[in-house]
Amino acid sequence: MIGERHTIARLQSDFYRDSYHKVLNGVFIEIFVLLILILAILYHIIVHPPQPFYASTLEGQILTLTPAK
Repeated sequence: MIGERHTIARLQSDFYRDSYHKVLNGVFIEIFVLLILILAILYHIIVHPPQPFYASTLEGQILTLTPAK
């Protein structure tokens, strides 16, 4: 009877330990993915190409703009 209780307690302990490790691994993977996404967003914000600006006439003709010096 005591041996059976110890066996059940041991199985429960193993189950909770294994579940904790699985959840902890999932959290680490989520943190890693989150950091990669944050870095990708920062890279996109910092290194994005300049937006092309253009002007158009009332008739719809596109005029090229040159930067002012």
